[in-house]
Amino acid sequence: MRSKIKRFTHVRLYLVLAALLLTASGCTGNPRSDTIVIPESEAGQPTIGASIGKAFQVKTIYPLEEWFDKFAVLGWTNEEELVGYNSGSVPSGSPYDGLQLLAPPYNRLNQLTTSLNAGKDILSLSPDGKLLAYLSESENGHSLILLPVDGSAGKSIEEPVQPQRLFSRNLRWSNDSRYLSYLVLGDRRDQLNLVVYNVRQGSSKQLALQGMPDMKNSASAVLSEDGNRLLIDNGTLVSMAALNDEGRFEVIYDHPSTMNGCFWVDANRFIFLGTDGTLFQYDSRNGELTVLLEKIVSFSLSADRKMIAYTQNDGEIIYVGKLQGNNLLSQTAVYQGFVPSLMKWSIGNGELLVAGSKPFTRAAQEIAPAPVSEQESSHALHGFIIEFQDK
Repeated sequence: MRSKIKRFTHVRLYLVLAALLLTASGCTGNPRSDTIVIPESEAGQPTIGASIGKAFQVKTIYPLEEWFDKFAVLGWTNEEELVGYNSGSVPSGSPYDGLQLLAPPYNRLNQLTTSLNAGKDILSLSPDGKLLAYLSESENGHSLILLPVDGSAGKSIEEPVQPQRLFSRNLRWSNDSRYLSYLVLGDRRDQLNLVVYNVRQGSSKQLALQGMPDMKNSASAVLSEDGNRLLIDNGTLVSMAALNDEGRFEVIYDHPSTMNGCFWVDANRFIFLGTDGTLFQYDSRNGELTVLLEKIVSFSLSADRKMIAYTQNDGEIIYVGKLQGNNLLSQTAVYQGFVPSLMKWSIGNGELLVAGSKPFTRAAQEIAPAPVSEQESSHALHGFIIEFQDK
């Protein structure tokens, strides 16, 4: 890949930019051009890792019960309530079978529905928390079903997809909960098609993909809110495709990535984690590839796409920052001594669910002290919820 570097006045940045060129040159497919940008503060120093603006304040931390390690979280259904299912082995008809609701003070599960085969189905909760989509496995293949979280009757959307044709192992929603998408194999083994369901119109269609790199592993596919751009992620490469005049999605950009996912910020920009731990933001309007953060282990983008929770280096400290243009501001450490495997922002962005494990080297400790809702038991935390002061 040929790369252009946006010039900065500080000579000491040149070595950093040269290193970034090597990362960007790992793109596969047709030659493409990146402009790599390292934002600068008003004082002329890089803002990477800086803390600018009002810091985040922790209000309350809710420790979750020891059964939480068996609770598979699907997401938030509103500002305060979580939806998930019991990932352990439970008898059919048990109160812990099927779809479960976790509400304040987060000390018990409430069953929503039993019409769920969580062991085999591929599940995904819409960003607005209202609909659960799942590919239900049967002897006829995988059928797409939509199930309202409020417990009302679900409906089957499509004819079953044969297991050997299903290429995605998960379902992805657009940020506005309008489009639901996944990938299937076409008539040829080297052809991938995108299956799109438009929730507002109640219609489904398949679109062919062009210019795709060879993918041997399963991949996810998520549409932008306008439906004109597509992100494809197979765990090692993120590709962006645009809808062409022939009604097909054609890949116009790709970059090596990790398995932490890629997410649309708006219809033109998306963020993803590079193979060296660099958190990038790409803008399709001008081809700029911006460095947001370095040495990132994991991250989570808020529902309004304005805040990022992340861990760096050894991954034992959780930070939160505000995404503003090409900068991350108000970066604040909010929890220490816990290695998250999952972080999910609430719909109103006022709470952050964290699931994972304690490191062996230190005990969990809040960096910003906050009252704990209930007494912590002696068992190791499997998860907790951080509630922030109003921002």
